[in-house]
This record gives sequence, C-alpha cells and structure tokens, in this order.
Amino acid sequence: MNKKTRAARPRSVSDLLAEPLPTAARPARSRMKQLESHSRELQSEIARLECTIASSPVIIGERRLASRDTLPALRPAAMTQARRPFKLPQAQRRAQRRARLGKLVELLVVFGLLAAALGWMNQYFRWWS
Repeated sequence: MNKKTRAARPRSVSDLLAEPLPTAARPARSRMKQLESHSRELQSEIARLECTIASSPVIIGERRLASRDTLPALRPAAMTQARRPFKLPQAQRRAQRRARLGKLVELLVVFGLLAAALGWMNQYFRWWS
C-alpha cells in the first residue's frame, strides 16, 4: 500500500543541461538560430514591458496633471439626486415631522388672519361688493 512513487513533475532544467544530449536529439543549426532569434525577441519585449511598468507612476502623474483643469463627465440625472448619508433615528424623524406640521399650521393661521383683516377692511372701505 505505501509504495514509493516518483514525482510526476519533470526534472529541473539544470539536471537536463548537465546531461549531454545524444546526437539524434540535438536540434539542427537552423532550428537553433530560430530559437536564438525568438529568444532575443522575447528578451527585448520583456525589457520594453519592464521599462513601461517602471515608468508607469510618472505617466500616471503626467496624466493627472494634464487633466487637472478639466471637468468630470456629466452623470445621469438619477445619479445626481441627493442621497441621505445615513438613516435618521425615529425620534428625530418624528420631531422633524412635528416641526413641518407646526410651520404649516402657522402658515394657515397667517393666511386666515390676512383674509379676516382684508374682509374687515372691505366692510369699511367698500373695495368690492
């Protein structure tokens, strides 16, 4: 049951390079040149990408400075509606409702008094019949 099994992972590159290749397994010269040129292309691409990554903070800063005086894009009207930052406690909502109702009653009383005063003055001055 407890048999020792070999790892399924291939041997490391250094182990493979340490062993000499048989002549039949050696790649042809044209294939070697092709692999070398491909390797050089990959190395240059890696170097270019590393330079881009290294210079990205500078590029980001330049973009930020270039767009500093520009306005942000317009948002849809649904997004610009004011939202409450947090929900008010019930006692505060009740107090606000009472205050609004008090203002409404006060407004109705003022308009009623104005109408009464205007009617009383109409009895005296006869502006309309």
